[in-house]
This record gives sequence, C-alpha cells and structure tokens, in this order.
Amino acid sequence: MKMKSLLLLLTIVMLITSCSYRRSVPDETGRPPAESKQEEIRDKNEQGHQKDNLYKSDKDAVEENINAFELENDLKETSFAESQKISLSNIGVNQFEVSRINSTIDEAGTIEVIQTYDTRLPAEIRYGVKYDKYDLAYDYFLITSEQEVSIHRRPDPDTEEVCKAYNGEKLALHQKVSGAALNGSDIWYKVSCKHDGSIVTGYIHSESGETRTFQFNKMLASIKTLLDQLSNEELYHVSNYKNVNGAPPEKVKGAATDEYGMRIYQSAPGYYEPDTSSDFRYVPDGMLLKLIGETGDFYRAFVISFDRELFIPKKYIDKENPLTQLKHVAVVDRSQQNQAVFEISGGGITMVSYTLATTGLKGETSFETPLGYFRAIEKKERFEYLKDNSDEIAGYAPFALRFCGGAYIHGVPVAYEEKDGERIDPGIQEYLHTIGTFPRSHMCVRNFSSHAEFLYNWFDTENGAVIIIE
Repeated sequence: MKMKSLLLLLTIVMLITSCSYRRSVPDETGRPPAESKQEEIRDKNEQGHQKDNLYKSDKDAVEENINAFELENDLKETSFAESQKISLSNIGVNQFEVSRINSTIDEAGTIEVIQTYDTRLPAEIRYGVKYDKYDLAYDYFLITSEQEVSIHRRPDPDTEEVCKAYNGEKLALHQKVSGAALNGSDIWYKVSCKHDGSIVTGYIHSESGETRTFQFNKMLASIKTLLDQLSNEELYHVSNYKNVNGAPPEKVKGAATDEYGMRIYQSAPGYYEPDTSSDFRYVPDGMLLKLIGETGDFYRAFVISFDRELFIPKKYIDKENPLTQLKHVAVVDRSQQNQAVFEISGGGITMVSYTLATTGLKGETSFETPLGYFRAIEKKERFEYLKDNSDEIAGYAPFALRFCGGAYIHGVPVAYEEKDGERIDPGIQEYLHTIGTFPRSHMCVRNFSSHAEFLYNWFDTENGAVIIIE
C-alpha cells in the first residue's frame, strides 16, 4: 500500500510545470486553465519531488509556457548560424575596436556621409564591465533579410564584395551614407564584422536590415527617476504572484488585459477613487510604488510607472519587504532588444554589463514584457515551464531573476528530451542566435545563459530593481 501511495504521489507531482510561451486561452482571470490545476496539485503535494534525473521543482518553480514561438525554430536558426560561423562569438566586434575603426575612417569626401554612429556612455556612467563573453558594439546593424546579403567595398553593388551576411547577424555600425541606388533607395550603411578572425569593413544596403543602439541616455534617465523616488522614502511593490492575494476584478468581460495592455492575472486593481465601484486599471505584480497615505482598506499610492496616484487595496501591497536603497539595476530596452546592468555605489553609477535580450511578444496567446519599474523579487536557479495547452512540463529556463508575476530575466530555454518514456535534461544551452532580434518570448526576457548566470550570482535582489523601457 505504501509503495502504491508513493507511486501515485510521484505521478501527481510530475504534472506540475513551469514558464515559456504559447499558452492556453486564458480564463476570465487571464489565467491559463493549466494554472488552476497546478494550484490544486501543489496544495496537496508541496513536499513532492520529480524523477531523480530532473530538476527538483518547488511549488513556485513552475510557470506557463515562456516561448511565443516554438523553441525548435530558434534552435534551427542557431544551428545554421553556428555551422556558418556567424554567431556573435564569431563575428562580433567590440566597442574598443569600433572606436579605433571610427578614428581611422577617411573617405576624402568621395562618399556622402548622412550620419555617423558614435554612441558613448554618458559622463555620469562609469565603465566597469564584469561580463564580456561576447564582443558587441554600442551601435549595430541587425540583418533581417531572409536571403544572404553582400557587404561591398563601397556603397555600390557593382563594387567588390568583401563579405556576406545572414539573417540575425549583428554588425558593428559606423555610418549612414548615400550611394548607388538599389531597389529605389540610395541609403547604405558602413559596417564591420569579423571574418576568419580578422575585422572586415564595408557597406551594406539599407534594405538588408535595421539599425539598433544601446539607449544609454534613456537608461540613465530611468535610473535617475527611480533614485529620485527613493531619495526621501522607501518604495513598496505589488504582491500578487499567481493571484496569491486574490484575483483582481474584471474590467471587460473575458479580456485578459486592460486598455493599457496590463494583464489581469497576477495584478492588483488600481482604483481612481478609494471605492471599489470606481474605475480602475491593473497594476502588475512586482511594480514599484510609493505609499503616500491610506483610506480605509486602500493605500493611496504613487505608481512610478504610470506617473499617477491610484488607490490599491491593502492586501495587494507587500509591506514587509520595502526597497530602501538601490544597488543593482537591470534596464531592458524593448524597442532595441538589448539591456544593460548597473551598479550604484558611492553616489556613482557603473555599467557592469551590456548585452542582447529578447522580450515578450504581444499576441493572442502571449504578452509583451510590461514597461515600467519593478522590484527584483527573487532568484531561482531554474524554473520549469508547461507545454502549450497542457499540464505537462516542457522544459526549463536556467538562472532566473523574477521581477513581475511569472516574468523573469533568464537564460536560454531548454526543452526536456524523452528516452524510454522518461524525460531527460539535455543540459544548459548557452546561445540562441535569435536573442536580440525581435520579441519571441512570453513576457520573460531571454539572455544568453552565461549572462543570466552572471546576474544570478551577482545581482542583489534585496536592493535591486528591473526597469523596462523602449
């Protein structure tokens, strides 16, 4: 009897799962059907464990599917990039190399330069990078063409081809110039990349991709805003992870988000008046705010992300864990698909890493990474995520920093393999070529696994925040 009970317990626990992308159609609370069942199972089996060859999940280490596209597609693109030696580790040019190239550029007036790209750190930010696994320029050109494209000696398709480029490559960017017309446009870009270990510089036509940059000035402004809010008093955050403090009311029957795109699930209602019959908007789990008073069952709160006061029921505010000082902050840029991490000490701001990122995709079954200021809530060595429309575990994400509901900054998602009827962990994967291209996840922020591990080991959640800008 004991053996049968144990086998039954293990079977039930195997149904518990984690956090990726395509989810089931949400119910009226914006929550996937699988999530409701998870909660029932967790209540009965909080001490359960999975098979020995799998990660041992706790009750809070299982999330929705975190992938907005099938992970297999990302892996195929990555496999091609590695086979062609065009991954970032092969072609990346770092900022110091870019500065050297920029200082030697001299076209002697033979090419019309429209714009020079020379992004630099603001004077108020010190350079103190601790993570530098990949070479990356502050300004770069993302190849979006599905076909291979040519980099020419001059901005003219009839001149010598010095290199080829493929979809997903990020080339160091120097100039925007006018050249020979091609398909109705005479705009070209001067770019650099590494080929066989040597830096190659040439011109690529504008139709091949788009420019990207690290918006350090915007990042600095967002950090200053948060520091200013912290200057006189502590900050608090909304706490409703997995609706632990109750599902907020619906604004529109059956809608998973409000008119601002904020999700109902794992949020608190922010009322415009201290009355539950007044209009409201959703304030997501983890979002930082300043308490400026209270009225009955409500806190009067200034929500930094919305730049306005709202009345939030007291049960949704974590009063036991205020943010009293800011030491570490990660700033993620949705529009540019990159991020930088900063340390604040001695009155100064130091950049400790800058890298590519992939944010959430707005879709029928996925959500954007929400804009705003969030508490760095907790770190998990890994969390598991569910298969689409299923209660089965699909895989896991390593080195996770949770900042909003089930949204994390995390490493490359890993899909479990199956062998002889058992799920096998194939091991952590370091790189996806699609990171830094376009939104592909469900709310989460993908990083290269080595950078996620760096954050996991370095980041101070007690004194940390995550800011999402665009």
